[in-house]
Amino acid sequence: MSLPQANFPNETYLEGLRNADASVVESLYHEFRQPIVRAVESLGGNFADGAAFFRVALIQTARLIKDGQYPEAIPVEQFICMLAMRQYLDWREEKLNEEQSLPAFTEDQLLVWEQMPQPSDLRSMRGMMKAKREFYRLTIDDQRSISSLAGTLSEGSPVTLENARGRTATYRKSLGQTAENSEDILPDYAVKALTNEHFHQIWSACEDVEQRLKPAQIPNNGENKTIKYAFLALLVISLGALLGSWLFRDKTPEEVYQNNYQPPASIVADMEARYAKDSIAPERPEACAIAFSEADAHYKKKDWRAAAEVLASMMDDEFKPCQSDALFYLAIVGLEMDRPQLSLECISKIEDLERFGEDIYWYMALAYVKIAAQNPSEKDMAKRAVERALSNTEIPERRTQAEKMLKELSE
Repeated sequence: MSLPQANFPNETYLEGLRNADASVVESLYHEFRQPIVRAVESLGGNFADGAAFFRVALIQTARLIKDGQYPEAIPVEQFICMLAMRQYLDWREEKLNEEQSLPAFTEDQLLVWEQMPQPSDLRSMRGMMKAKREFYRLTIDDQRSISSLAGTLSEGSPVTLENARGRTATYRKSLGQTAENSEDILPDYAVKALTNEHFHQIWSACEDVEQRLKPAQIPNNGENKTIKYAFLALLVISLGALLGSWLFRDKTPEEVYQNNYQPPASIVADMEARYAKDSIAPERPEACAIAFSEADAHYKKKDWRAAAEVLASMMDDEFKPCQSDALFYLAIVGLEMDRPQLSLECISKIEDLERFGEDIYWYMALAYVKIAAQNPSEKDMAKRAVERALSNTEIPERRTQAEKMLKELSE
């Protein structure tokens, strides 16, 4: 089980899932869905199993964070991966009625495994997922009736049992034999699924991403006439709109990036301005000042590789007090070198986040815009990153700049 390096600090994912932030949900899909699907496949599942249990694990992780039950020392991506595997194995146990053997875990992985929810909680979450899915297969009238009833039950208000059981018969049957035979009007997990606002927000954010992923899942057997005809229709429409798209085209991510990327002229000068705001200047070894001066000399000459080498060399223990600064400026140099992934990796490793304030969100947004310039399919991700930067800035000029970027990136 191998996961890629996270692009953001763990706190960003925790806060995003706690607040049901759709951009954070999309980031988790973008960064970790594929390796976690492979982890489930390694247990004997197929791709569909991996994709389904990634989603279940992501939503359950968000619920644990929201309820204050998440072990925050564990990186979110590791927890989701283990939880997806745990959910899959428990589903197999329930389905086959036989205990499943565990894979060969390392000692660190076992520590995470021990933090997994109990089987009753795992099955309750799967029940909530099914309850939500089956709810949207009902007619609009039935949805209104079931939703109203679930709200009444969640509030503890009295309900006429005979009438209520009749109203829920179709829905209860869709949830399976247990729910159909239950004495409850609706299973507890169904009531939670239909009334918990945070669950609904996270579920909807996942659903939005899943819907965008579906077009890429083209059947591999037989001729798909729907796709064929849709393609021909799209071709006709595209030809008709070609002239208009040239006359009224959106700005490309590359243009947006070039119009808004304004790096500091000097590393040392920018750092001095930042520390001038502190009432007490931090104590740092002389080696830090020497290294930053050397990196700045290369930086001013636009010798990005040499500047990067000096900043990267500051990851040794003797530079510990100034490593956050080194990582921050290495992130900027990464943008200059057209290596936005390096920029995101450096930002994710910065420990002293408060010192850099909203600059963290700003340069992360620029990195994602740069990624979109290299790969236009990432344009939506870039827009979400800019939206996050906009919501975290109080500088009027930067707000104006971010709003302009969003307008230029809009479709």
